[in-house]
Amino acid sequence: MNESEISALPAATPVSRLLRLALGLAMVAMVASPLLGASWSGRLRVAAVVAGLILMYTALHLLVSRYLGWLNPWLGAVIAVVPTFLVFLGGGVFSAGAILFIGLSLLLIAALGHPGCEVLAFPALFLRRRTHLACMLFTPVDWIEGKITSGLRSR
Repeated sequence: MNESEISALPAATPVSRLLRLALGLAMVAMVASPLLGASWSGRLRVAAVVAGLILMYTALHLLVSRYLGWLNPWLGAVIAVVPTFLVFLGGGVFSAGAILFIGLSLLLIAALGHPGCEVLAFPALFLRRRTHLACMLFTPVDWIEGKITSGLRSR
């Protein structure tokens, strides 16, 4: 997909934006409480995990947007989610960092209104461009809501 096709992608629907917001708030709240009681070094380690994920996904975003425009949106979404899942499996600080990263990404993508892959929210903000990758959880919600609202508008 070229840049004009990606920029022409529709915005996320209101229901999926609210779901992203609610899930993002829940994930941030789940991690925030233990982090408040943690030492500064523990907080810095979690922040380092989040920063590392943002950097890794920025590199992935550049790779997908420049060289892998032909990649199937659903296969790309699976490939994009795997690194965060593997970090989460690391336990402890890694799990907290992965949950916080996903929660913050969901909040950001809800604010931006992008319908795509939530793990690429920070790179989309920094680089000011989106990718064509789907979101495994919310793209179906966008699709169903779009079908329902278009059916209501045609009446």
